[in-house]
Amino acid sequence: MIRILHLYHDLMNLYGDWANVAALEHELTARGCEVCVEKKSVGDDFDFEIYDFIYIGSGTERSLLACMRDITRHKDALLKRIDTGVPMLATGNSHELFGKAVTDIEGNRHEMLSLLDFETTRLNTRVTGDCICKASFLDDTLIGFINRAGGSQTGDVKRPFSIEPQEGANFKACAEGIEYKNLLGTYITGPILVRNPPLLQFFGNKIALFPSE
Repeated sequence: MIRILHLYHDLMNLYGDWANVAALEHELTARGCEVCVEKKSVGDDFDFEIYDFIYIGSGTERSLLACMRDITRHKDALLKRIDTGVPMLATGNSHELFGKAVTDIEGNRHEMLSLLDFETTRLNTRVTGDCICKASFLDDTLIGFINRAGGSQTGDVKRPFSIEPQEGANFKACAEGIEYKNLLGTYITGPILVRNPPLLQFFGNKIALFPSE
């Protein structure tokens, strides 16, 4: 039995992010695996140790802070599970949870999980548009969409995605995202696994190998 945790499925689901979990369930079922998807949110009790894959999608800036307030009680258990190498994907702004802090447009600094050495500073602008990108762990080119608060991230963290904006996008080419063991995060949002079968297969392989890796 492969157990998938869709974390904060209601708060962090701006652009059809749920489809990533549905696509992964379909991929694993097609491989002959028995799959159980569990949805958990604010106030729920659960054990990270039983899950073989964890997903969290994108949300508003307010929703992200609500998730942070709740996830604090799970911090040690979540970080311990990540350190075991459990495959995890955080799309959109949810990967900001794993840095040290987020400074909002009013200048308020909000502490995050501090798994990785980076901080996010927001500006009162939006960064939007289609993009293509290369991932350091794949040969294939990926496609995606970004819609996030403007600003920057600073710190020492491995950034696995090389982004190239497409026509109409208001951002420049850059390296972005986070990578730590089998945790991947990216500002690309929405059904990224549906749109990119090689990435879907990548996570399918990761889950199939875990915990033997």
